[in-house]
Amino acid sequence: MKSPFLLLSFVAATLLVACHEKPSGESHSDSSPGPRASKTEEHIDPEEKAIAAKLAPVKDPVSQEINAANLKTRQNYNSRRFDDLEKQAAELRASKETFGNGSWKIAQFHESLECDRKEPESMWQLHDKIHQEWIAAKPDSVTARVAYAQFLISYAWHARGSGYADTVSEEGWRLFGERLDAALKVLVEARAMKEKDPCLWLNTLTVALGQGWDTAAYDKLMTEAHEAEPKFWGYDTSRAYSLLPRWHGEPGDWEAFAAQTSVRPEGLGIELYARIVFRLRGFYDNIFRETKASWPKTREGLNVLLEKYPDSLSLLSEAALLATMAEDRPAAKAWFDKIGDRYLAGVFRNPERFVHYRHWAETGQW
Repeated sequence: MKSPFLLLSFVAATLLVACHEKPSGESHSDSSPGPRASKTEEHIDPEEKAIAAKLAPVKDPVSQEINAANLKTRQNYNSRRFDDLEKQAAELRASKETFGNGSWKIAQFHESLECDRKEPESMWQLHDKIHQEWIAAKPDSVTARVAYAQFLISYAWHARGSGYADTVSEEGWRLFGERLDAALKVLVEARAMKEKDPCLWLNTLTVALGQGWDTAAYDKLMTEAHEAEPKFWGYDTSRAYSLLPRWHGEPGDWEAFAAQTSVRPEGLGIELYARIVFRLRGFYDNIFRETKASWPKTREGLNVLLEKYPDSLSLLSEAALLATMAEDRPAAKAWFDKIGDRYLAGVFRNPERFVHYRHWAETGQW
């Protein structure tokens, strides 16, 4: 029986590119695009502003640990210490370790190698050279190929730009298509290797997004991904993202997918529902008012996550924010009480919003 992955590589190459914007934060980590301004922010009073002015943003200790680990990986990459990279990646794949927010360490390993989108073309070309040197030095390495494919995907979006489809130049579309095709070719090569890297399927999902794979092809890819690593939650948040109406979905599609995948045998269960919701909440003013997302399911998933990862300020902050959006005062107050004055800018975006939402949780007044 032919591998679904190899079949999909042929299908994808024949599909038209149908995309609207660059994926924002196609990350396995807990980070999520910042939400758009909420109407409730218009009523921040002078007292709240005074309290907010005294707050200083804090850093999530788990995020700091991730940043330190990523820095070490990046230093090995910049210095072309391929032996060290190979050893590290092999250990992370074997252990399936996660950080204190549930983020897989092998996923963070690959994310640490990303080229900043603001880098000049000369820097992108340098990264291309390093990746090719890595493959030449380690021709049997799945790590090197998955890393190179991830680079090529980012390089494709670099050529395309982050605007809507009608803003992309003809040359941008050409390079976008060529680089995604090249990334898929590398991923097919990696798929044929004995050792498997879970980020292989994660990157293929991003190629599928850009190339506009149809539902049948996506489903086959998701089946293979789940069979390879059933608890790698990045597959599910990536697929949910692709089902946003701005991409390849219709209203209600990603919500139905979230409900379905959260009861999948061998999966992570209800916590996966919560991860999908706070991955996508930034695309709405209020995700619970504007979509069919279930707050009871989300709350249940958040409770599981907070019990498993009690040291993650990011998860706790997301929980408080989502409870406020859902107008669940008891839950919001309990989580804001645990947060105290630890304002996390990456979740609340500004201290006024943090104080305003916390005030509502305490008093019920906007």
